[in-house]
Amino acid sequence: MDIKLTHLAGATLSLLAVAAVSASEARAQSVEAPQTIPDAMEEILSDQSGNFYTNRSFGRQLGNIFGFGFRDREVLADSANLSREFDALMRYQNTSDPTIRVPDLANPYTASLLTLPSSQVPTVGTEFIFEPF
Repeated sequence: MDIKLTHLAGATLSLLAVAAVSASEARAQSVEAPQTIPDAMEEILSDQSGNFYTNRSFGRQLGNIFGFGFRDREVLADSANLSREFDALMRYQNTSDPTIRVPDLANPYTASLLTLPSSQVPTVGTEFIFEPF
């Protein structure tokens, strides 16, 4: 009986040692940045059809030769998915608020020709001559 307990204790210790070595380390949660709209649209556009590099792989070339995977149907499915997501995005943007708010573009024109001081003698080369009423 003394020998059996020694084997049992040795097996238990070896299992504990293996469990301690193979235990995964504790990791903090990683916070991923939210996906931007252009990145999401680009991902949708190449979802089924892939990009140039995956389409030029050896497996894709063999599939093209033997008739597996029709690229035109993959492109059609990607464009249909893109159209559906674009419509949903526009619906969300247009129905969330009665006013569509977009940032103003930079404008170099801060005055109009009517507000500029007029002169009786026009400058040579100008095409706008304003006469007082």
